[in-house]
Amino acid sequence: MRAAAFAVLLASISAAEAPLPERESPKPDRAALEIPDDVWARAVGGTVPSRAPLGFTGDEMRNYGGRDFLLRPIENLFRDVRLIPRVTGRLSDDMLAMARAANPGDLAQLCWALTDMPSGRMYAPPEGDKWGLPDAADGTKPADALAKLFPDAGEGFTKFPEPLQRFLLRLAIARRVALPWLSKSVDDRDGAAVRKSLAAPWTDGENDQSATLDGRCFLWLRDVDRAPIAYGSVVFLYHMKVALAELKAWLAAGGEAELAKVGALDWKGLPGLRVLGTSDDEISGEQPAIVVDLGGNDRWKGRLASATGPGEPLSVVIDLAGNDTYDSGGESFALGCGAFGLGALFDLGGDDSYTVQESGLGCAWFGTGILWDASGRDSYVVKNQWGQGAAHVGAGILVDLAGDDRYECAQQSQGLGSTLGVGLLLDLEGNDAYICRDDGNVSALYLNQSVAMAQGCGYGRRADIGDGRSLAGGWGFLVDGAGDDRYHAQCWSQGCGYWWAIGVLEDRGGNDVYENGKYSSGAGAHYAIGVQVDLAGNDRYNVGITTTKNQVQGHARDASVGISIDGDGDDEYHFKNLCAGSADLCSVALFWDRRGNDAYHARMDKDLGDAAPFGSATVYPPSRSFRDALPAVGVFLDTGGTDAYEGDPRAAAGARDGASWTENRNPMSFGFGMDAGLYK
Repeated sequence: MRAAAFAVLLASISAAEAPLPERESPKPDRAALEIPDDVWARAVGGTVPSRAPLGFTGDEMRNYGGRDFLLRPIENLFRDVRLIPRVTGRLSDDMLAMARAANPGDLAQLCWALTDMPSGRMYAPPEGDKWGLPDAADGTKPADALAKLFPDAGEGFTKFPEPLQRFLLRLAIARRVALPWLSKSVDDRDGAAVRKSLAAPWTDGENDQSATLDGRCFLWLRDVDRAPIAYGSVVFLYHMKVALAELKAWLAAGGEAELAKVGALDWKGLPGLRVLGTSDDEISGEQPAIVVDLGGNDRWKGRLASATGPGEPLSVVIDLAGNDTYDSGGESFALGCGAFGLGALFDLGGDDSYTVQESGLGCAWFGTGILWDASGRDSYVVKNQWGQGAAHVGAGILVDLAGDDRYECAQQSQGLGSTLGVGLLLDLEGNDAYICRDDGNVSALYLNQSVAMAQGCGYGRRADIGDGRSLAGGWGFLVDGAGDDRYHAQCWSQGCGYWWAIGVLEDRGGNDVYENGKYSSGAGAHYAIGVQVDLAGNDRYNVGITTTKNQVQGHARDASVGISIDGDGDDEYHFKNLCAGSADLCSVALFWDRRGNDAYHARMDKDLGDAAPFGSATVYPPSRSFRDALPAVGVFLDTGGTDAYEGDPRAAAGARDGASWTENRNPMSFGFGMDAGLYK
């Protein structure tokens, strides 16, 4: 044994002999949610002390195939299981802060950076009396700047209040600055045929796996320059942030009364821009690049706020107020969808309803798609798939800043990150319901449950039984800032990763309800990472759900990592086989409940695997390959409170309040469990 490994082993043995000290009450912030070093040393000492950090090296992961377009930041995470929730916590902290600051540019920049495409960082758009273009000197009034910058503008601009003039002119300048970048890399790609080819690798299939004869998308993955799309999107959204901040300040200072006097209006005096008044409008059909509605209860219909190729690389809708209805009808690629460009929808007030067939409400296909709702009790419906923060190459973002909201989809939505993509659904506050329908994608392979791939899901294209063109997935995030929330889906949901991808669900507070099926709530399979973190609240996990299966809350299979963490509160859990820190086939699984008086109910199902919950790992016969040298490690930790373990004795063998236990069924199968009252 090497000297370093022997030293680690001795330190682990010494730590195991000493009692762990009691801690002060934990801080409520996310950064403090980290397993203490001595607790982790006890866990690793009970499993594989010679493997520090606990994870898999880059050389080990390169033994596995099907990793085309694997993102470097994801690949690096496999090295250390403790690093993963640190990173997802920091990222979700940043995302929440950017939403609170009403900064869509920063959010888009962060998402693109996670796809190895950082651009526009620290871009400074013009503010105050500056316009940012040489033809309009600083301090120039909006009407005079308009004459300089857009000499062909139509009449009527001066009828708007000056703060509104400034807002509209900033939008026109943003379009002028961003459009050359957004148009640069799209060539001749637009129209229905392109939309069909984009989706083909994800819709066509044989033998329950991906297989398509339409290969154009695979060529685009290799020859499309993502950089100008990323940069043009970020530039426009930074300009947008300034324009919205100035407008909101004016409205808050009494501008709402002045705005209400505008009345009915349809103004098209600036190139690529249409302005509608404060009456109730109905908008449908082909529109210019930017449509601004100043108020009223409006109906938006059809393929709006959707960029598709060189003819429409920029499409933006901004609605300032009113209880609005957005419905794409039977159209896909709509309402905040960026395909080879930027598609964005901003609604600043009212109780709104959004419905799209598929590919919308914050969806990206080689682009940036964003839906930003500032307030109200809102409803978001994706009838089929790819929405509410979904990305296939690019950044798909849905942000809701306030209100009790409802999100519904069939599958592959609510924070889905596919190849070279980041899908983000971020809800800042409110008592929200996230529903992925039980009839959305029912599969016999998954015991007749619906395969959700939703609610914080990283999703790659597995094709080793299909056409052979496997693709690594991206980042899927569902981040909820506050409120008593309900998460409902079946298998592959709520912080899950599939095929070289990472899926994250971060909930920051409230008494939440989680309902799911196989491979959910911090589960990963096939070289993937799944992370589910609930910071605080009295939460209920699969309570009263008779259809739930196994492999949830800290489960990993096939060179993967699954992590489930609950920071505080009196929680109730229901487990079956392969749950709560249960690893399968060269993987690492971690479950940690930091503090609270918790109730654990567990039972075994003879048809769902032989590994019990509470720190376990499966056993396989030798494969006579590199896999034989890689361990399966399952860790269960409960570090505070008085806890109850009930149910099938086979499911909770050795697990009890105040105890620790180990399982080592063969030289590469390790399980460890500990229940200790360390936090006051």
